[in-house]
Amino acid sequence: MIRIMQSACFVSAVFAFALILSGCSPKESELRGQELFDLHCAVCHMGPTPDLKKRPPRLEKLFALKQLPSGAPATDTQVRKTIIEGLRTMPAFDKRLSDQGLDDLVAYLHTLK
Repeated sequence: MIRIMQSACFVSAVFAFALILSGCSPKESELRGQELFDLHCAVCHMGPTPDLKKRPPRLEKLFALKQLPSGAPATDTQVRKTIIEGLRTMPAFDKRLSDQGLDDLVAYLHTLK
């Protein structure tokens, strides 16, 4: 158990160090993610969408769930895949977002409560 906790602390420290080296803090990433969310996602996921036949799912507490609305596991990897490839009426964002943009957007989605 202690080894697992030490490993988790080490991974967290490496991640934080990588963010510092890249010049961005987790907060900055979340802020950039919010800008991307507001630009690309909020119009459908946060507001009334009268032109859509089915309302897209709300994204609050997305990572608190065991499964995404699609039934897939609620993991960073699966959320990134859905954003990149799209799903049903949701368009694919593979050509619209950089890897950093995807990281920022997922970081922001983790803050939605």
